[in-house]
Amino acid sequence: MISLPPMAANNEDRPCSLCGGGKHRLHFALNGNVFRRCRSCGLIKMAPLPERLAKGDDYAGYDLERQRQFTRLFFVPQYWRALRLIQRYKSGGRLLDVGCGTGEFLDLARQEGFLAFGIEPSERALFIARRSHPVAWGELNDISLKENFFDVVTLWSVLEHVIDPISFLRKVWLSLKKDGILGLRVPSSRGLLALSALWLHRLSAGKIKRPLKVIYQLEWHYKHFYYYDRKNIALLLEKCGFEILETYDESAYSISSLDFRMDYLPRSKALRTMLKAALFFNLHLSRLLRRQDELVIVAKKSGRPLSSP
Repeated sequence: MISLPPMAANNEDRPCSLCGGGKHRLHFALNGNVFRRCRSCGLIKMAPLPERLAKGDDYAGYDLERQRQFTRLFFVPQYWRALRLIQRYKSGGRLLDVGCGTGEFLDLARQEGFLAFGIEPSERALFIARRSHPVAWGELNDISLKENFFDVVTLWSVLEHVIDPISFLRKVWLSLKKDGILGLRVPSSRGLLALSALWLHRLSAGKIKRPLKVIYQLEWHYKHFYYYDRKNIALLLEKCGFEILETYDESAYSISSLDFRMDYLPRSKALRTMLKAALFFNLHLSRLLRRQDELVIVAKKSGRPLSSP
């Protein structure tokens, strides 16, 4: 087993855990959650970070069947696009989907000939995914994985919820074969939706809070602890022993899925109508300006992980 150094301490007065830069600025503070941005690499991080997350289930008390309808409508087409890209570099073998939810991506991977495995921390989602696939319950850091075992590992909307992304990705690196492929999706700090929510909060002197709460999932157990852009996600992957093969931008929602997105917003009919119109406008403007809300990356395992700064 390779001995890997841990990520730097969580204090905001310490050097950036990604690039080593020593200067940060306040990004926003909301309901006790403080986010700072590294002046060198632009990484946005909650500071301080929790030492460790207690057990929790974001699907608890949630309409899981409605979530599955949304997944089939919105995420499955995204999954297909990402899987086709992965297949340019790896046409089969063992695939691990971390945070597999109710297993829709595993369904597609198996359909395409992969031996599909999953990891999922939600017991409710796990119960459904296990009907069709071998899925382990828990967090990646708590599960023992064989080294040089998987051909593909996927992290769809996972890495932003991870307290220590460096040690997390190094464990993924160890589990992949020499020519293994990593697929991931993260929200983009340059996305127009996140920037709009931030400026609404700033220009209203902190009175408009809801958009930031929703986008950063601050009322969820698995909050967004990090926001990346193309530059710093590339630095993170390089540090953890990966070489990017392809990257593309993606929207965080679609016109057909807006009604599902409204589940997270106020029930006022007039306000919901206004928000739908604003999101419709944002969707098209973000594509025009090339400031869509998520980054999708396919990378390959390359050299050994680098040391921490």
